[in-house]
Amino acid sequence: MLIKSILIASDLSARSDRALQRGFLLAKELGARVRVLSVIDDSIPENLAAELLERCRVHLEASAKSLAGDVPFEVQVEIGDPIPRLIDAVNSADVDLVVAGRHRDRGILDGFRQTTVESVVAKSFTPVLLVTDPVHGGYGRVLSPVAFSAACHRAVRTAHCIAPEAAFRLFHLWMAPFQGLTGGRSSDFAREVQRETEAQAEAWAEGLPASLPKTELVHDGYGSGCQKEISAYKPDLIAVGANTRSLSFTGLGSFTAELLRTPPTDLLIARGAEI
Repeated sequence: MLIKSILIASDLSARSDRALQRGFLLAKELGARVRVLSVIDDSIPENLAAELLERCRVHLEASAKSLAGDVPFEVQVEIGDPIPRLIDAVNSADVDLVVAGRHRDRGILDGFRQTTVESVVAKSFTPVLLVTDPVHGGYGRVLSPVAFSAACHRAVRTAHCIAPEAAFRLFHLWMAPFQGLTGGRSSDFAREVQRETEAQAEAWAEGLPASLPKTELVHDGYGSGCQKEISAYKPDLIAVGANTRSLSFTGLGSFTAELLRTPPTDLLIARGAEI
């Protein structure tokens, strides 16, 4: 796959500064062009919004120019409703990757309503890279929990595109249903489930770059198993499908939504597409 157009969403925070750095670094590596977008909330007084628009534009143009080098870019600052405007922008036909900073921690409010980042990711047809860590270079270790879905397939292919030199670990967590009633992990039933899972893994991997490792089957529950994998592998990028397991109130898969709320490192989240 090719990434030729990158949209960087910015609210001028330190979190967004990391997204700018990562977005321009990727653009240099991929030969992509960049559009930097910031949306000023139209609920504030009109005269104040107009003043903020100009200040924001000047600041972003200076920041982008300092990072761009030979990368072609444009800065777009608008007044409007931030969430629907950002969703429209990320789903435009000329955007191949969205880069954004992590959301501001709002404490208890985060438990009752979606953050802007969650709203955009939940509605985005374009892969979204959520930048959490300081930017010191390219990604070195990519971890991907695999659920044999089109979303996971797209996440892995996109991760390989932006980090072709990184070490990858792909894993699938599985458990045979009703193990307590069917003889446990060593039973004939569990071995049959494992054989079927291995066949699924092989079929799912068709179309992935040949340099990627095979998906490792890990016998564990999904939540605990993923946390163990993250702790053991220590990735600097996690590539995950947007909606591969049970849904949360955000409209994302429950595990993906949890990662998005408290990202342990940078996250690449992709929605399903035809393989």
